[in-house]
Amino acid sequence: MKHLIPTLAGLVTMVLLSGIYYEGIMGGVPTGDCMNAEPNIAVGLLANVLYVALMAYIISLTNTTSAKTGALHGAVVALTANGFLNLLILAMFDIPMADTAMVLQDIVVNLPIGAAAGATIAWVYGRRQ
Repeated sequence: MKHLIPTLAGLVTMVLLSGIYYEGIMGGVPTGDCMNAEPNIAVGLLANVLYVALMAYIISLTNTTSAKTGALHGAVVALTANGFLNLLILAMFDIPMADTAMVLQDIVVNLPIGAAAGATIAWVYGRRQ
């Protein structure tokens, strides 16, 4: 229970910022032959919960309660987890839209989103002390 509220706060931050970027700036979720016409929202949400829970766990382990340090931890988790996933997709799958430029863009875009989620998580941990 100690980690639930910080994780949910980080999830809300990440979903809002991702929505602004992917829907507002990029014009929506990518489409194509390799994409589901109707994404499985429940599975996608679970994936994001696990991603943010990893951030919350690391931030908790380091006893981070400042937004600045939380942002750093969030950015590191974003770089490693998102970088891993994107680079693996690039290396292992023949997905027409997953070219090097798009993969690198996604990694770079997710750094500030991860930093914001990490800052939120650390701030909430700090408020709960």
